[in-house]
Amino acid sequence: MTYAQIGEAIGSAGSTVGDLASGRSQSPRAAAALALLKLYAKRAAPECSAAVTRPVVGRISKRALREKLGLSTDMQLAKVLKLPTELVETWAEEDQVPSIPQVLRLLGIEEPPPSMAPVIHDPDANRIGPVDTA
Repeated sequence: MTYAQIGEAIGSAGSTVGDLASGRSQSPRAAAALALLKLYAKRAAPECSAAVTRPVVGRISKRALREKLGLSTDMQLAKVLKLPTELVETWAEEDQVPSIPQVLRLLGIEEPPPSMAPVIHDPDANRIGPVDTA
């Protein structure tokens, strides 16, 4: 999406979105921030596995995350994260939130891609023998 399209979708000017993206402005108004969050949640189509519960080391508690987003209930947090409310309710208030993709994206943390060392396959590996030189 262009800055103008994003601005139109959240009810702000495209230049405001551009300022946020470039870092010239670092604190959008609350309404714009929530609208951006909703737009991102719609477009990102997050997937979740309830079995993933490893903590985000030294990051943020559920209570702090709700406060940061201006949310008051677990139901609202679950809706923003597009997770089942029952799952979010199982997280302890002061424990770190799990590092599921939705939470990581919301916190601006990108998970490193799984390390995939390139597989080197040499079809002649078993056919090469010592070379005698004259």
